[in-house]
Amino acid sequence: MEMWAIATASLVAGLIDDLRSRKIHNPLVICLFVIVAVGNLYFRGFEGTAIGMGAMLLALIVTIPLFMAGIWGGGDVKLFAIFAFALEPVSMFWTLIYSFIWGGVFGLTRAALQKNLIALVKNTYRIAVRQRAQVQEVYKIPYSFAMLLGWFTQLTFLRAGVLL
Repeated sequence: MEMWAIATASLVAGLIDDLRSRKIHNPLVICLFVIVAVGNLYFRGFEGTAIGMGAMLLALIVTIPLFMAGIWGGGDVKLFAIFAFALEPVSMFWTLIYSFIWGGVFGLTRAALQKNLIALVKNTYRIAVRQRAQVQEVYKIPYSFAMLLGWFTQLTFLRAGVLL
């Protein structure tokens, strides 16, 4: 339970940095790593720290390809890995899935508000059938917010006793 608070605080700190400067800075990531490592050792011992390290490694394995594809920024990958270090692999996995859903909702909402939803749907179809998409401005969203909402979704399901 204590590690949930540390995990939440790490995402909130990353979100604040992301909203302020549109990036997540390395000094913040290093500080968060130290805080999560100390918290792991204090609250979960060596066994819990090993589980957290496993979740962090899985998070990196899953998110580095997103960075390489230009979908996530490097700061998002590092922040999510630190966040995963505070958890177990199952919660990390479901938080990632829920954050994808929230990120999709934000992206579609932004496209709709800027009257680009039809162009987005057409381009998505063209990419799916391996045709050339029309060049269009890319709209970036602070993905740390989607991560935080994904985590809140996971916490809500955990508290309600819904385990997927």
